[in-house]
Amino acid sequence: MKIRTAGIFFIGIVLVILLSGTMAGAGEVLVIANISVTADTLDRAAVSAIYLGDRTRWDSGGKIRVVMLRGGPTHERFTKDIVGTTPAKLRRFWKKIVFTGTGTPPKIFKKETDLVKFISNTEGAIGYIDASVSPVNVKVIAVRE
Repeated sequence: MKIRTAGIFFIGIVLVILLSGTMAGAGEVLVIANISVTADTLDRAAVSAIYLGDRTRWDSGGKIRVVMLRGGPTHERFTKDIVGTTPAKLRRFWKKIVFTGTGTPPKIFKKETDLVKFISNTEGAIGYIDASVSPVNVKVIAVRE
């Protein structure tokens, strides 16, 4: 009986450790780009400038192609924590850009997997995903303060 109780306790501890490790990345936002992008890191101000239309070219001279999610928790975290605004304000900003004809609107996706696929096939593209989504054939850009 003691062995069975110890075994169940051990399995419970292992499950808690495994689940807490899985949850650690949940909610974290990754900035990703096409592998053609030479930057490995960007500061928050640079990412914000890209998403607010103030920066339209990479340091290498190539055109930046902005990609966004339509909504959801990842979009909300990215907009608030990295861009420094609200999803509603960002949406209004891009509507104004489109209406005035002063910029190219971002490509918008409902699903993160579709966003990753688009970025992997589009030179100069930048976007964001939840850390739980597999960033296949794209570059993860480290974002520093």
